[in-house]
Order: sequence, then C-alpha cells, then structure tokens
Amino acid sequence: MTFKLLIFSLLILFSINSLNAQRETLRMENTGVTPDGVGANDGKIMISQDANALKVVKKHRDLNNETFPGWRVQIFFGSGRTAMDESRSAKNKFATKFGTKYGSYIVYDAPYFKVRVGDFRTRAEAMYFEKKIKTMFPSSWVVPDNVRYPDRDISKDKEDEDGE
Repeated sequence: MTFKLLIFSLLILFSINSLNAQRETLRMENTGVTPDGVGANDGKIMISQDANALKVVKKHRDLNNETFPGWRVQIFFGSGRTAMDESRSAKNKFATKFGTKYGSYIVYDAPYFKVRVGDFRTRAEAMYFEKKIKTMFPSSWVVPDNVRYPDRDISKDKEDEDGE
C-alpha cells in the first residue's frame, strides 16, 4: 500500500513540475473598442513569437477559410420587396457615420436580409460597440458570426519586437 502511495506521489510531483514548464509570453493589440476611462497602457498583454510563425498563420489563413467564430452587431433585419434596398440603406447609413473601420456586411438568409457590422473576437467587445451605436440603430443586437481575421503587417510586428 505504501509503495503505491509513493509511486502516486512521485507521479503527481512530476506532473506539477511539467505544468510549470509550459509558459508563454503573450501580447495583444488594442482592438480600438475599449470602455471610456481606460488608458492605452492599461491591461497590456505581450505575445512574443517568431516572425515565421506569423507567416505560417497567414499562409494557413490564405489557403483555408478566412474566418473564425466571433461576434457582430446586427443593425438591420427584414424581408419583403423593399428589404434589399433597406439593407443597403442601413449599410450606407452606418458607413457614413462610422466609415469602413469596423466593416459592414449584408447577409441574405432567405427570405431575410440582415446587415451586420464589426469583426469582434469577444462578445464583450461587440456589446460595448452596440451601446455606442444604439441611438442610431435602436433595434441592433449582438449575434454570433464567423468574423474575418484582423489585418496584420508582419514587418511592423518585427519592428515592434526590435523596438521594445
């Protein structure tokens, strides 16, 4: 009985030791959608990785699907004869106010036309953005959707690593 306990204790000890060896340094850029009063340097996370890893991810993205599960804000939903024109109007209204920074997409899911905006990784980011546009689009709501990868300049990432 004590021999089994000794073996079990050693197994636990080695498992805990191997868990401590698996650490990474992470860095995330600000998505541009942060609550008011939060400084630019608050909550900064650093990711250190080889530039070749970014090239591999870009290659994978180019060869495969260019989307991943995320969140968008739906600003229009309708059907009928005028739904297509109304969806274009909602998209143009959004682009006039917010530009093309967030992206806006018309989705046709028969018989409905939907206008969805943003490419948010988290629901919290989408909910914050929804609050910002709620006065202009009062019937907007957050929906799960496949979103596009953010554009990344690999050469700029390399310069950032060298500069810091």
